[in-house]
Amino acid sequence: MQTGCAPLEGSSVLLLSGGVESATLLYLWKDKSIWPLLWPEGGRCGTESLSAALGISGEVTGRVGEAFRALQAPARLHVPLPHRNLALLSLAASYATQVGCPTLALALNKEDLGSYSSSSEDFLTNFRRLTTSLTPPLSVETPLDHLSKADVIRSGASSGVPYRLSYSCMVGRPLHCGRCSQCKQRRRAFEDAGLSDLDAPYEGG
Repeated sequence: MQTGCAPLEGSSVLLLSGGVESATLLYLWKDKSIWPLLWPEGGRCGTESLSAALGISGEVTGRVGEAFRALQAPARLHVPLPHRNLALLSLAASYATQVGCPTLALALNKEDLGSYSSSSEDFLTNFRRLTTSLTPPLSVETPLDHLSKADVIRSGASSGVPYRLSYSCMVGRPLHCGRCSQCKQRRRAFEDAGLSDLDAPYEGG
């Protein structure tokens, strides 16, 4: 693993939000040459805790995230950032060029594809076409896009991913709220995987 110095050929920027997919991708790629770029979902980034546990340093897009969240009314904190992947992948592309990484990796699962416009196959195809036209060109990988969220959890659990260090909630409280869309998807996926005992705690149990 190469971090904190000139990257090796074949290194990758991992764009990570802190949820189960991010935790899984970071853990599965921990022995590769990686540069994590961490996006704090709901103001917190669970992947930051996992990165620290693995001894991997990563850059946090904290100020960018704060600027976006400042535009949202409190009642809309459960609403995802509009065109999130367009904004974050553009930021990651610039960062990758600065540190010399030829590849971006995004932790999307099969259910994410098409769930919103900036995660559709159309969008990813067009963004890949755009990044190959840059100088230097960049490739965009989505290594988990053949797996459901429950399958991602099963795969990660078999590799020892400490999911209690991950964080999916859009509200940003110490515990998962259990009510936002991300919390509901997370809880259901752990139940479908038969691994609820590995999940992080929720408010009210």
